[in-house]
Amino acid sequence: MKKIIALSFGLMLAAAAASAQPSITYAKHALQAGDVHQTRTVTQVNPGASGPNVVWDFSASPIVGEVYDETLSAAGGRIVATNKNGVSFQFDVTPYGNDYYGYQVGPHTLVYEQPVLKTKYPFSFMDQHSGSFTGYITQGAQKYAVEGTFSSEVDGYGTLKLPGGVTLNNVLRVKTVDAQQQQYGSVNSYTEVKYLWYSQDFRYPVFVCIQSVNERNGSRSESNTAHVSVAALNPLAPKSTTPEPGVTVGEVEHRIFPNPVETSTSISYTLPKAAKVSVAVYSSSNVCLQKLVHGVQQEAGSYAYSYAPQLPGIYFVRFAFGDKVYVETIVKK
Repeated sequence: MKKIIALSFGLMLAAAAASAQPSITYAKHALQAGDVHQTRTVTQVNPGASGPNVVWDFSASPIVGEVYDETLSAAGGRIVATNKNGVSFQFDVTPYGNDYYGYQVGPHTLVYEQPVLKTKYPFSFMDQHSGSFTGYITQGAQKYAVEGTFSSEVDGYGTLKLPGGVTLNNVLRVKTVDAQQQQYGSVNSYTEVKYLWYSQDFRYPVFVCIQSVNERNGSRSESNTAHVSVAALNPLAPKSTTPEPGVTVGEVEHRIFPNPVETSTSISYTLPKAAKVSVAVYSSSNVCLQKLVHGVQQEAGSYAYSYAPQLPGIYFVRFAFGDKVYVETIVKK
């Protein structure tokens, strides 16, 4: 009997450990219209090992270049991610995953005949999927065939150390491989291996390494790039601010009206007693957009501030009143 009990207890511990592992989910990580995902380039890095409980240390990698924006919008029932170079990538985002339909830049268009499943939900350690695809590239009146294979797997989890001293725990790494041949008269072969690190506290990848190889007419070129999320470098997330210790404020009446928002909304609250107050607005990708009140001691009474979201989508308002913290949602039409 003791052996049976011990075995059962061991299985319970194993199940608990498995359930504690992070996962990429639709609720936390799906692409959202209205977001602006910002990154900065990091000098070339080695993506490191795969497996459980890995420590990926990029803390000594210098950051170079300006902030790189990728804006997400809704068009024709899809999510369109457009970077500052004018390249637009099209996705169908559902609770089951992100289907990739191709991209467009100027007159140059890549279209998949069947969408490529880039990410599935949920996606956990050792999960994987793969397949093949066909499609075409258009350049003005010209049309070229494309075919290839793709694969995606969660190949590791652990701790990620970012440049600047930021450390993130319970991070998942996704490895994707895209190998394709493009018929430009001669065969142009292109292979891209991408490593993406996902945190439970940020919607978009917090770190990315891209390794690509291009072969055409006997010539071969390689490139290696890395990018870090600006939001992760400045982790002022709604749940990260510590309320003033030792001050009990009690429940605070607070309100956002109108909500949903057409142009602007009023963010208001009534303090039952004096307290230190912080009120800030965040994007759904965890970026602090505006600090309405920042650690100010306010007397008992009513206060109101106006906020005008710029793009349609979801925003969060974080209230901190002494020892009380509230997070509310704003919807911009």
